[in-house]
Amino acid sequence: MPLTGLNKRRVRAMAVAMGAPQPLAFKVPTADLESLSPLKPDEDAFGVSYDIIDDFLEGKDVDAEAYEIIVRTHANSAHKRALPVTPI
Repeated sequence: MPLTGLNKRRVRAMAVAMGAPQPLAFKVPTADLESLSPLKPDEDAFGVSYDIIDDFLEGKDVDAEAYEIIVRTHANSAHKRALPVTPI
């Protein structure tokens, strides 16, 4: 997991520095497994751009609406970061 902890901005900068083609480095991320609206850009689904998310993660100021969306999305996806529960 070499990219763990890097935000989109840093991953894109690394890709460019390593010579990746621009279309690959700046490909629009989509939820390809989304069944209701496949190929919908993540930013449209989230309601917040990755630039704003990166600003939030880097401790920069973001507007109140973006802050609420980011915090709510993080809280609602906590189960994805939790270790599996072992049955007793």
